[in-house]
Amino acid sequence: MLDQLNSVTHSTLEKKVYSEILQAIVSGKLSPGSSVTITELAEGLNVSLMPVRTALKALEAKNLIHIQKNRRLTIRNLSIEDLKELFEIRIKLEVAAAQEAARHCPPETLESLGRTLGEMKACQDRELYLEKNLEFHRAIYQSAEKPILCEIIDDLGHRISPYMYLYLKIDVHTHDPFHEGLLAALREANPQEAGRWLECDLSSSARELAERLQQRPGG
Repeated sequence: MLDQLNSVTHSTLEKKVYSEILQAIVSGKLSPGSSVTITELAEGLNVSLMPVRTALKALEAKNLIHIQKNRRLTIRNLSIEDLKELFEIRIKLEVAAAQEAARHCPPETLESLGRTLGEMKACQDRELYLEKNLEFHRAIYQSAEKPILCEIIDDLGHRISPYMYLYLKIDVHTHDPFHEGLLAALREANPQEAGRWLECDLSSSARELAERLQQRPGG
């Protein structure tokens, strides 16, 4: 698990440590419910304890981890009901962002989205597809010109992401039509259709994830 972390040696140490641990959490490498010591993290990243402690305080503030008194930390585990609630909130916020994007999305962003969607459709690696999917959605929300909304969407996505990587073992290309419809709506500057396709995409993911989690032992 920890051998998958990349060594950090450059000057912007705290940001790099934060980014590396965050990526390990959202990709499921540090899986929900798992526990690790601060010392083990520091050794895995080849850094001192101080930047790790700083990063962990920020991650705890975002409800991604729980730091215990014995210098261990646990990756927060969410129930199915928690995830359903998070998806309900995400859908409302991301539909609003997609609708705003349809009003503001510049031609160069539409062109870039088309390239990203093409890469997604050609992708056969599930993890790479999920990374490209995040890139696609994030570019749309950023074009909405609502930075606070984008920040909240990112934070919610970080809490759901580990479960997408670990449990959503489906043919990801079943979502291609949603992405095609969303991009078409953006090109047509149609907020209502952009919101509709975005809601279809996220609602489908929420249902699929809930089904997989219910199939777990004790689910």
